Amino acid sequence: MTPARCNSSAVAAGLLAASLLLSGPVRAEQDARSWLDDMNLAFSDLSYDGIFSYYNGDDMASLRVVHMVVNGEQRERLVHLNGAPREIVRRGEEVECIVMPGDALLELEQSIPSGPFARAFVRRYDQISDHYGLAISGEDRVADRVAVRLAVTPLDDDRYGYHLWLDKETRLLLRSELLSRDGERLEIFQFNQIRLGDQVDPAALEPDGKNGSLISHLTLATKHPEPVAAAEMTWMAGWLPPGFRVAAADIRRVPSSLRAVNTLMYTDGLAAFSLFIEGMPESGAAEMVSRNGATVAVTHLLSGAEHEPHLVTLVGELPVPTAQRIARSVTVRSEP
Repeated sequence: MTPARCNSSAVAAGLLAASLLLSGPVRAEQDARSWLDDMNLAFSDLSYDGIFSYYNGDDMASLRVVHMVVNGEQRERLVHLNGAPREIVRRGEEVECIVMPGDALLELEQSIPSGPFARAFVRRYDQISDHYGLAISGEDRVADRVAVRLAVTPLDDDRYGYHLWLDKETRLLLRSELLSRDGERLEIFQFNQIRLGDQVDPAALEPDGKNGSLISHLTLATKHPEPVAAAEMTWMAGWLPPGFRVAAADIRRVPSSLRAVNTLMYTDGLAAFSLFIEGMPESGAAEMVSRNGATVAVTHLLSGAEHEPHLVTLVGELPVPTAQRIARSVTVRSEP
């Protein structure tokens, strides 16, 4: 009986096909990541003037944003189009909040780093970890422009997913959705109309300057916080979803009582949450869970050093069961 002979060209074709099948998903994810890299550049380098809507749980806001780079400096103006008249004007790292008397100035200032425009753009999509899948999922139309859809899919139940629509021509983010594991839209950002490039008038960067308005100044942080060494932390989360790490930690004082509040911020590069650990308030506290859109707040009561009661509060963009498990795991850090 003669041995069977292998056709060398058939073997080569088979190996090539197998190689393409294996490399296909890798190449697709690399292409998607390239789109995200371009999106981050478009956000900071492109001139745009647009009106966008922002939905977060039980509230819908409408705002206008104008952005340009003038003489190498980031310039930006954000105008609230409904609710209380408010403008936020940025020149480099200096920010002015322009509001009318009686507005909650402090509340507005605290909302700036996580406001609707910042939340949509500041998320570090370019730092997506191995705990998310990434793929291009076709084309669509947003604000009368052709957009490419990207899907950012969590690989476990401990984080949310995202759908992104990037302008096909400029790569600017035109729409984003934050999704629960069940596909519920928890947060939606979307441009309704937009001008780009030479269509943007530099005069639109200047505030309206309504009579009687108040101006509050602040400075943006220019650097991302450095990772904190474990030895610097009194408290720690005993359990974390894979991929999360401490991004910042400090001790704050409550202005009304000067009580210390230990603060820890964790991130996986995309999702983030904060833990606040303080002595039990004199009025007491109860364990509670609340959610507004994508943001969950969980409180948990625990015994700290020498069994003194403490209150743990977690605030962040996490599924409720994950947030509860993290809060319940908080403990005093053991000495090495």
